[in-house]
Amino acid sequence: MSDQLKFIVNKLNGPPFNKSYNLISFDSISPEDLLQVLTDVLGEVDVANKVDVRTEEPEQTTVRLLTMLRVLKYKPSSETNVGQFRQGLVQGEKGVIHPILEWLLRNLDDLKKRAYLAKYLVKIEIPPEILGDVDIAGLMEQYDRLIEDFKATHKESERIKLSGSSTAELRADIEAMEKEHNIVLKKIERLQRKVENVENREVMLEACKELRVERERQKDLASQKVEESVAVQQLQQKATRLSQQLRELRQSSLGATPQGLLQRLEEETKMTSYIVTQKLPREIEQRQKEVDILSMVATEPTLTRSNLDLLQAKIQVLTSEVNELVEKHLATSNPAEDKLAPFRQQAAIIARKKDSIAEQFSELKAQHNKLLEEINTVTEQLRLAGGQQGVLRGEEFKRYVTKLRARSSIYKRQRAELAQLKAEGGVLARTLDILKGKLSELGTGEEGDKHPHVIDENIDHADDLVADLKAKISLRKTQLAPLINELRPLRESVQTVTSEYEEKKRVYDRATAALDSGTAKLEQEVKKMREERQTAESDLHLTSARAVMLQVLIQRVTEEVRRYVEKDNTPTLRDKLTQKIVQQERLSRQLKEEQQGVRVTLEKKAKQRQLWMDLQALLECKKQCQEEAKKNAGVLRRERGAETLVLQ
Repeated sequence: MSDQLKFIVNKLNGPPFNKSYNLISFDSISPEDLLQVLTDVLGEVDVANKVDVRTEEPEQTTVRLLTMLRVLKYKPSSETNVGQFRQGLVQGEKGVIHPILEWLLRNLDDLKKRAYLAKYLVKIEIPPEILGDVDIAGLMEQYDRLIEDFKATHKESERIKLSGSSTAELRADIEAMEKEHNIVLKKIERLQRKVENVENREVMLEACKELRVERERQKDLASQKVEESVAVQQLQQKATRLSQQLRELRQSSLGATPQGLLQRLEEETKMTSYIVTQKLPREIEQRQKEVDILSMVATEPTLTRSNLDLLQAKIQVLTSEVNELVEKHLATSNPAEDKLAPFRQQAAIIARKKDSIAEQFSELKAQHNKLLEEINTVTEQLRLAGGQQGVLRGEEFKRYVTKLRARSSIYKRQRAELAQLKAEGGVLARTLDILKGKLSELGTGEEGDKHPHVIDENIDHADDLVADLKAKISLRKTQLAPLINELRPLRESVQTVTSEYEEKKRVYDRATAALDSGTAKLEQEVKKMREERQTAESDLHLTSARAVMLQVLIQRVTEEVRRYVEKDNTPTLRDKLTQKIVQQERLSRQLKEEQQGVRVTLEKKAKQRQLWMDLQALLECKKQCQEEAKKNAGVLRRERGAETLVLQ
C-alpha cells in the first residue's frame, strides 16, 4: 500500500500535474478532493473531463467517471464487487480510487491514445425503430465507412511513424552513400587508367561482361535448382502420403464385402448428416444467444430512473401475459390424460443419447486424425533417415529384424576387436616411449666416436634391455589374456546398455519436447480462459446487481398490486400518489386564485406607491428649502427638542 501511495504522489508531484502532496497530506485529503484528483488525471487523458467536481451534480460525476473508465477498459480486481465498486467511486473511498489512479498514471500515454481513438471509434447508439428510416440508414452506412477509413488511416500513420527514420539518420545515410559513391568513382578511374594501355581492351571488356552475365545466370540457375529440389521433396512427401493411404485402403479392403462397405458408408453419412443438420445448428444457435446476451450487457448504458420505470412496465406486462397463458393451458389441458408424455420422454432420452454419441464420434475422429498425422510424420522421418520403403509390415518386418540382429552382432564383435587393438596399440606406444627415453640416456653420437668400446657396451646393454622388455611384455600378455577374455563380454554388455540408454534418451527427449509444447499451449489456453472468466464474472456481477434491483422493484410492484386487489387498509403507493396529486392540484388552484387577485390589485398598488413616492419627494424638497432659508437668516440650533435661531 505504501509503494502504491509513493508512486501516486511522485507522479502527481511531477509534470504535467505539478502538485505538492506528500504521503500524509495525500492520504488525509477528503473524498471530494480525491474525486477532484481523479477528475484532473482523467482530464489529462481527455480534455472533456477537465471540470470542477464541486460545481457538478453527483449523479453526473458518477456517470462521467464510469463512462470514461468503461471507454478506457479499466477492470477492477476480481475480489471487488461491482456494486461495492460503484458505491466506493461515488463516495470517494481510497480503496477504490487509489488503484484507479495507479493504473491511470502507469499507462498515461497509452490511455491518451485510447481516449483519442474512442472519440472516433465508439459508435453512436441509435434505436432500431429510427434505423428503419432510409436517410438514417444511409447516414449510418456512411458513418461506418468513415470509421473504417479512419482505422486504415490511423494504422498507416502508426506504421509510418514506427518505420520512419529521423532526419539525422537520413543525413548520415546520405553522407555515407556519397562517400561510397566517390570511392567507387575513384576505383573506376584508377581501373580505367590501368586498362588504357592494354591490348584488345574492347575484347577483354566484352569477355568480362559475358562472364558477369554468366555468373548471374549461374546464380539464377542455382536458386531455381533449390526451388525445384524443394518442389521435388514436397512431391515426394505427397507421394509417400498417398502411397501410405493406398496401403491403408488396401489393407482395410482385405476381407471386406460391397455390402459391408456400403453399410459403413451409410453409417458415416448418417452420423455426419446428423452432426451437420441437428447438432451443429443447435450449438451455433446457443453460442449466438450467449453472444447476443453478452453483447447486449456490454453495450447497455448506465441505468437511469426512466430506464428502470420502462423495464418495470415491461416486466409487469410480460408477467401478466405469462400468467394468462399458464392459466389457459392449465384450464384446457389435463396432465393425467396426456398420452404423449411417455413418447416425449423417450424422444428426449434418444436425443440426449444421439448428442452424446455424436460427441464421442467427434472426439474419436479427431483422435484418429491426430494419430494419422503422427504416423505420417514418423513415416517421413524414416524416409529421410534412409528408409525409402516406408513402414515395414508382417514378414518384411521380421526379415528386417533378423538382418538387423545379425549386423548388430557383427558390429559388436568388430567393435570389441577394435577396442582390443587400440589397447594393445596404447601399450606398444608406451613401450616405444620408454625405449626412446632409455636410448637418449645412452649418450650422443660424438661420445660414441671417441669411445667405441663404450658404444658396444651400450648396444649390448640395450639388447639385454630389449630382451627383458620382451619377456616382461609376454608375461604381461599372458597375465592380461584372461582379463581381456573377461572384459570382452563386459564391453559387449556395456555397448548394449549404452545403445539402449541412447535410444531411451532419444525417446525421452522427444516426449519431453512434446510435453513442453503441449504444456505451453495449455498454459496459453488457461491464461486466455482465466481472462474470459474474469470478464464473464464482472459481467455476471453487473447482471446480478441489475437483477437484484429489478427484483426489488418487482417485489414493490407485486406488493402494490396485492394491496390494490385485496383492498388492504394500508395505503398503497398509488393512493399516496393520488393524494399528493389532489393536494398539488388544490394548491395549484389556490395559487392561481391568488395570482388573479394579485393581478387585479397590482395596478392600484403601483399607482398608490407612485403617489406616496411623489409625496415623499415633495416633502423632502420643502424640508431642504426650509433649511436653506434658515441658514441664510442665522444659525439654527436644536437642543432638547427646541430650535433656537441665532442671528449673525
